[in-house]
Amino acid sequence: MKTLTTLSIVLGVLAAVPGGAGADRRAESSPVLGEVKFRFDSAALPASAPQRLDGAVRFATAHPGHRIVLDAHCDPIGTSPYNVGLAIRRAESVRAQLVARGVPADQIVFAIYGKDGARRASYAEDRRVTLWPTREPLAAVIDHTFAGKGTSVTWNKPLTTAQVESAPQPVASR
Repeated sequence: MKTLTTLSIVLGVLAAVPGGAGADRRAESSPVLGEVKFRFDSAALPASAPQRLDGAVRFATAHPGHRIVLDAHCDPIGTSPYNVGLAIRRAESVRAQLVARGVPADQIVFAIYGKDGARRASYAEDRRVTLWPTREPLAAVIDHTFAGKGTSVTWNKPLTTAQVESAPQPVASR
């Protein structure tokens, strides 16, 4: 039986989703645990990152049954494929810092938006990874990401193909 050590759901073509693309349903249900802003074309953590991640580390330690979702965004400069890669590298930088501070890697989920997610007031504000907690199943995180024009969701918990296909709740509804 094949084991998938890192699962990634990648959306090729976005379908119209009720609630509208870019709708931020996460903000209605979960608080933001932290946010790390990045320099232009960089995935290097800024010096302020450890302090910005303190709340997420405390939350993850106190709530091991929650996932920490890393919403990774870029500004609209550059191609979509490049910016998706940059958003992934930014999320990986944040995950590495969280894991180094004791957060289990299998508690962390990437929601990658690249340049296609919700825009902020300035390009500098768009260059970010926002952390939020959830107890929702992965299918809900995937649906939320794709509804907001996200391009991929990745998590580290190993699952076999049989577990993915026979889950009581589907891993994804698309």
